[in-house]
Amino acid sequence: MKNKVKLLAVCMVILSIVGCSSWFGSGNTAAATSSGKSCGKAISTLYKEYKRQGKIDVANPTALTCIVQIAAARNVLKENKDDKAFLSAFTMGLVSGSNNLITNLTSNNIINALLSLSALNDITTNTPSGSSTAGEAGKALLPLMKSVGK
Repeated sequence: MKNKVKLLAVCMVILSIVGCSSWFGSGNTAAATSSGKSCGKAISTLYKEYKRQGKIDVANPTALTCIVQIAAARNVLKENKDDKAFLSAFTMGLVSGSNNLITNLTSNNIINALLSLSALNDITTNTPSGSSTAGEAGKALLPLMKSVGK
């Protein structure tokens, strides 16, 4: 129970930070970069877990936190997908946040993959680990994890 409370608190802080970028509008490249960094870091962390375990374990609090971060950043990205300045700043953050696991060359593929992941639509800080919603999101992220390492 204590871990779930910590996970919920961490997720709420992350969503607050990532969600702020939509409040400031797409002209705020700092918010776009921050959202991209959050997403890149979450993808990198989830990728390392995936490589270690060979799967995405949605009952694992770290994996669920990463899925929530990716979903939050994806929602902001989706709102601003037609804004070139936002996309450029988001991409810069994505590369930086992933510690160059995602490169400038692969970033477009990652962004397109993120935008197509409808399984992330229902992911929120209230999504319980191991739930069917989290499970679907985990399955949907598998192709993304497989493409990150290439």
